[in-house]
Amino acid sequence: MTKILIVDDEPLYRHGLYELLRRPGLKVDAAADGNEALRLFRRGGYQLVISDLSMPGLDGLGLMRAVKRESPSTRFIILSGVGTIQAALTAVRQGADDFLEKPVSREQINEVVARMDTPATDTGIVTVDPTMLDRLERARRIAPTDATVLVQGESGTGKEMVARAIHNWSPRAAAPFVALNCAAMPDTLVEAELFGHERGAFTDARVARPGVIEQADGGTLFLDEISEMPPAAQAKLLRVLQDKCVRRLGATTTQAINVRFIAATNQSLRAMVAERRFREDLYYRLDVMALELPPLRERPEDVLRLAEHFVQRFAGDYGWPATMLTAAARDRLRAHRWPGNVRELENTLHRAVIEARGTDIDVAHLALDMAVLAPTAGGDLAGRSWHQVERELIMSTLARVNGNRKRAAQLMGMGERTLRNRLREYRLEGVEV
Repeated sequence: MTKILIVDDEPLYRHGLYELLRRPGLKVDAAADGNEALRLFRRGGYQLVISDLSMPGLDGLGLMRAVKRESPSTRFIILSGVGTIQAALTAVRQGADDFLEKPVSREQINEVVARMDTPATDTGIVTVDPTMLDRLERARRIAPTDATVLVQGESGTGKEMVARAIHNWSPRAAAPFVALNCAAMPDTLVEAELFGHERGAFTDARVARPGVIEQADGGTLFLDEISEMPPAAQAKLLRVLQDKCVRRLGATTTQAINVRFIAATNQSLRAMVAERRFREDLYYRLDVMALELPPLRERPEDVLRLAEHFVQRFAGDYGWPATMLTAAARDRLRAHRWPGNVRELENTLHRAVIEARGTDIDVAHLALDMAVLAPTAGGDLAGRSWHQVERELIMSTLARVNGNRKRAAQLMGMGERTLRNRLREYRLEGVEV
């Protein structure tokens, strides 16, 4: 259920907006000022806040900054009177998602709710990262063509989701999207899965069976981890790409096919070609259009947006109340390197939602390894003493949380007393803390 918070110091206007928004599928709350709104927000986990700009005490801009700081994926709409349109436009430049001029009509509010209903794009990929958005825009431009696409990136960066987006944006969207993980089966079975087989083509081939290339006819075939494809299968796939036809194992004739190929790998195929571990001619057939997806550690703005998206999704799946991430948990998520990328983040939040069971998610629920922190200015730690490493970790963590010792201690899984003792030792050593 989408939760919306209305904030306006004028009772009649606040009530009118409440009545406009109230409907099945929406949970609507109202606050009379910014401070009350912030208290409700910290308890409620709202996806959308609609706030008046000019209010006594904490005004709309101040509330927006506080909300966006704690929950970057929450959408924020500014309401403005006739004399404050310029100020509302300034608010948009400072981070508001949109503004509405008072009085607001039912049509306007319906349009806003529809537009703000989800932080995800129509691909299902949640991102505000400029590089990732550029890759998605490139994928959208590629989609209407039949060009073969090579999607490269570390494991867990969303290569299959991008492949599905290309398929869904293409004229082939109504036809099959078939995926094959080349690393998930023995080499001896890859050819049979790809090309299919006739009855009696090999032991246990009791009936004829089409391969995934035939199954994808008219649509898209996604070959994941293509770097793991055995050499013999590479040679036969090259022939399929060249001739647009496929021959089943044990068959004497070929069959014409109309398939769009998208391949993915977490390795450098160019380097594998140089090392003679991948066919050069196949590489150039696949690399017609290339998309390189950035790892999550290079998308810092996406970490909390994705985390909140997963928390809402999993809490909804289990029918539990909306769950919030504590400030310490958000800091811990930012500090992690995410070697498993989005897949690791998704699994982490799934586990955390189960552990928290409807309560706020804290650092302990995340169960993240402190050894996998984002790299600091200190660079390579090899050869340093444990005392030096610990000091750098503590100082770096304090810098991340603007000197908040309680939050730093929570983030590192360290007692506050232990942290105070460490800082006292560093001062005795002449370190400025």
